[in-house]
Amino acid sequence: MKILVVGATGNLGRQVVRRALDEGHEVRCMIRNRERAQFLEQWGAQLFVGDLREPEAFESMLTEIEGVAMVASALANRDYRDKTNSIETVDNTGIRQFLDASRAAGVQHLVFTSILRCDEFPDVRMMAIKRDTETYLERIGMSYTVLRLSGFMQGLISEYALPIMEKKPVRISGTPSAIAYISSIDVARFVVAAFTTPAAKNKIYGVSGLQGWLPREIIDLSDELAGVRQVPKVSILSAGQKRINELIAKLFNPNLLELLRFSEVYATGDSYEADMEETCKVFGVPKSEIEDVETYLRDYFTLLKRRLREKNYQEPKVRSPF
Repeated sequence: MKILVVGATGNLGRQVVRRALDEGHEVRCMIRNRERAQFLEQWGAQLFVGDLREPEAFESMLTEIEGVAMVASALANRDYRDKTNSIETVDNTGIRQFLDASRAAGVQHLVFTSILRCDEFPDVRMMAIKRDTETYLERIGMSYTVLRLSGFMQGLISEYALPIMEKKPVRISGTPSAIAYISSIDVARFVVAAFTTPAAKNKIYGVSGLQGWLPREIIDLSDELAGVRQVPKVSILSAGQKRINELIAKLFNPNLLELLRFSEVYATGDSYEADMEETCKVFGVPKSEIEDVETYLRDYFTLLKRRLREKNYQEPKVRSPF
């Protein structure tokens, strides 16, 4: 199958490219910067420079394409100088225009990655856009599969593992949610499998890890694995601090403001965990092969410590308060 991956250089996108190539598919990648995407070409993928904000290039990009993996998002854009790269221009308008172009080009199947429980937060713009895109897919009449994701394990490194290793504070909300984190490598298996799974046609599936984790549990595990011999510094974000952060983001980076508001959906105390029994059965992915958080973090810290030893790293001395 000839598959176009939109968002190919991202955390998930590159894994989708890798998986699709490994399974024998012909892969074309929509990328914005050719230099940064050279590794995809080295893997065997075809590069096509384009942007979801530039619909005039969609038609030629979709020539002879049979399947589309739509895994792009501007939510994580931190470049305050580029105010046009936003969830409104990319996730909302851009993706809808691309869906129209895909249907017009005769694409056989499209896989769209959404977010778990997006239908429960209409006042959070990112969640509303995801749900609106799902309903738009249903309405335009093309073959699709929607995968609602929980949260990526890869994000645990910058959020918890590195701050603890470097003895820096970890910030959490007062009413955190339990999240069943999943590796982007595992998500890629479901994305690619969706193209050859008739039972998944025109359906929405939740995709997550097998166990929900609270921030405190991640912190305790990271502390144990890091072995830094110091109680982690944990600070709870107050309502006042959150409002100040939003005001600053509103002034300098509107997209960061949406990211802050989006993060609040994981501060409700509710769980973000999918029914993986059904999902794994439909897609033919054994539950036993889905990586768990403990294994992922253990492997990360083992590799990190090995590299530090190779560099003869000396742990910084911390002055005693006594």
